[in-house]
Order: sequence, then structure tokens, then C-alpha cells
Amino acid sequence: MDTKKRLGLRIKAIRKQKGLTQDKLAELIDRSTDAVSNLERGVSLPSFETLDRLSEKLEVPIRDLFDFGGPQASSEKERLLSQLQAIARDMDEAKLATAVKQIQALYDGK
Repeated sequence: MDTKKRLGLRIKAIRKQKGLTQDKLAELIDRSTDAVSNLERGVSLPSFETLDRLSEKLEVPIRDLFDFGGPQASSEKERLLSQLQAIARDMDEAKLATAVKQIQALYDGK
């Protein structure tokens, strides 16, 4: 999967976790809904200015937009990892610690 598609999946997962529609995100970053759709589908890459706005309005560091979960991950695995990261980012430390223990228990049980 190419970088445009991976970035699009991350933006979409974070947007959904924040409870935003494409229309609302477009409004927040001063872009059209079509532009947001194109970003999320991997049709286009955002400019540095748009990356900065996405980072600010989605309340994530820019580097998190590029945290794709590894080069060998399938598109479904990347989508799930993006969703998991977005959820974890909004948890307080106690809930995050519990989630890590639960995920570790699932992993250990393979």
C-alpha cells in the first residue's frame, strides 16, 4: 500500500475517533469536503499547511498522522491499528493501562 493510502487511512481513523464528519473536518481545516475525501481515499497528498491544520484540529502530533503500523501490514490491519491508536490516544492513563493488559492477555492467548 502506498503512502497516500496509508496517510488517508490514518486521517480517516483519527477523524472518526474524534467524532467528526468529513464536512466538519473540512470546515475546521478550511478545505472542501471533496478535498478531505480525496485525502482519506489516498487520491491526493496534503500540503504542509494542510498537515499542520489537520494536526492542530485533530489534536495529534503531525508524526502520528504518519504512524502506519509497519510496512508489511495489510490495509485492514493498518485500518485497525489506526483506529486502535486513535482510541488509545484519548484514554486517560488508568484506562490505557487496563487496555494494554487486556490486549496483552489476548496476545498471550494466541
